[in-house]
Amino acid sequence: MEQPTNPFGINRYLGVEYFCDREVETNMLLSNIAQQKHTTLFALRRLGKSALIHHVFHLLRKKRNQKCIYVDIYATQNLKDLTNQLAKSIYTLFPEKKGIGKSFWEFIKLFRPTLSVDELTGAPELSLDIAQPKQLEKTIPQLLTFLDQQNIKIVIALDEFQQIMTYPEKNIEAILRTVMQQLKNVTFIYCGSNQTIMHEIFNSAKRPFYASCSSLHLEQIERKMYHDFIKKMFLNYTYKIEDDAIEYILDFTNGYTYYTQRLCHDVFEQKQKTITRETINHVILSIFYEMKGNFFQYRNLLTPTQWHLLNALALEERVTQPYTKHFIHKYNLGSSAIVKRSLESLIEKEMVYKNGDTENVHYAVYDKFLMRWLQRK
Repeated sequence: MEQPTNPFGINRYLGVEYFCDREVETNMLLSNIAQQKHTTLFALRRLGKSALIHHVFHLLRKKRNQKCIYVDIYATQNLKDLTNQLAKSIYTLFPEKKGIGKSFWEFIKLFRPTLSVDELTGAPELSLDIAQPKQLEKTIPQLLTFLDQQNIKIVIALDEFQQIMTYPEKNIEAILRTVMQQLKNVTFIYCGSNQTIMHEIFNSAKRPFYASCSSLHLEQIERKMYHDFIKKMFLNYTYKIEDDAIEYILDFTNGYTYYTQRLCHDVFEQKQKTITRETINHVILSIFYEMKGNFFQYRNLLTPTQWHLLNALALEERVTQPYTKHFIHKYNLGSSAIVKRSLESLIEKEMVYKNGDTENVHYAVYDKFLMRWLQRK
């Protein structure tokens, strides 16, 4: 693999040498896959969940020549969208001209497939013409059974899996769980960023997926590990970054993978031989300038009370007791009832997340760049 022009990938996987740590999580996923154990992977958004999956898939393809399918279902709204996303991912993996791809194309002719090209990305788009709800319910099991019958080991990662809970169809869990039990050659990784919903799907004794998967929870990368990785990446390109500057980056991003990679990526683009805190601050201001329009748009989407609470949460960074008199009076938030309604709305809009178990819950602003911008206003 050629050396990338910038070693800090943001939305794409660059290779093993440009991937930081996650050795424990990588080995656990590889072990589960080798044993054909399904895995639930939970991580807050922007912590590197998808990057970990692409890293593991890279290793599987290289070392075991294993077939891997990644399906991001965040934008799906119903069972038909999910079915089309899965079919498209299978079609992308197996070219239609030969072998399994040819068999797959013959198989999906039953569903009157339509091929098109995404105007933005140039990637192939595949949609199936399935109108009847009963037929739609059978299609995903049929697609998965087709894969299972090819007698090759396949791993499927369903990213943002909690999205199925928003579908109008309420039997998706049962459909997937039933077919999953019958598959011998397909292993699943169910990834999600909403802890409450993922816990409900996989840990509630009343739900179909109960006790069906091994569980893996992703946290921030260990600080010293990330510090050393950042230093090494810059040195590999003959740039020197001061230790104080690295610590400043990790403080600013709270160690969240996406924000750390984005900040390091933009700092690297400065092409300075020696990088200091001053360099970091210059880049931060550039990012704020670029994103200012989005931040003001957030302001327009919220009520004054919600915006006020968002500012308070940003200033505190992490709030464990948002309904106390101290917090409410400190930021002039009105009453606990107002805070409760506003907080629920911010969580629903995914501006704020609630994290931790029942005894150790905290609330924080989701977008760390937005949080830092609000702190500097």
